[in-house]
Amino acid sequence: PAKSPDLNPIEYLWNDASNNIIRERDALWEYVSQVWNKTALETCTKLIETLPERIQDIINAKGGYTRW
Repeated sequence: PAKSPDLNPIEYLWNDASNNIIRERDALWEYVSQVWNKTALETCTKLIETLPERIQDIINAKGGYTRW
């Protein structure tokens, strides 16, 4: 049949990709955790430090567009 999954190479590609993702899931999670732990603190610190300036810009723009 024309729509047989056995003849559709995409089905095999998705299956292969899925299997690879499952095998690499722990390594991917470890990498994402490392990146998050490094950048989250830096980003949060920067956002907190600029909060007074952000608030003032919003007040000055009367709730409109700001450079942030």
